[in-house]
Amino acid sequence: MSRSPNGMKNISALERRILNRIQEDLPFTPRPWRDMADELGIEEDSLLKSVAILKKKGIVRRISAVFDPRKIGSVSTLVAARVAPGNIHGAVKKINSYGEVTHNYRRAAEYNIWFTLIADNRKKITRIIDEIKGDKNIDKMTEFPAEKLYKIAVKFKA
Repeated sequence: MSRSPNGMKNISALERRILNRIQEDLPFTPRPWRDMADELGIEEDSLLKSVAILKKKGIVRRISAVFDPRKIGSVSTLVAARVAPGNIHGAVKKINSYGEVTHNYRRAAEYNIWFTLIADNRKKITRIIDEIKGDKNIDKMTEFPAEKLYKIAVKFKA
């Protein structure tokens, strides 16, 4: 059985092709949107309008650069925290107080807050994790250091 994320039933074949394309490398050219539009066989204006609509619908959250931490001399790790439901706000406030936290998610599982850290070195990652572990709102934490970089993409049938 094929499952569609919410809202995906109402997008066109062209929008699916656009979503597939914008997850690939952005052309490093003076007019990257025009070049992508040319690849898709549409006008640049049409591509930009479609992306704006997909963003407004909440299908596209953001378009941003993704760096391989190791290639820029950094270290990254994924951390799972177990937090009592009444302590979520305080725990997330502590976690988000570190600029090295790139993002976090709440999950419906024993370990209900997951977040990623990127820092200059392993020592700094360890220090931050130890500080966060000391927060009274957090019951337990487990770390999953990055061993291999994966590019996760969602590909749609156009």
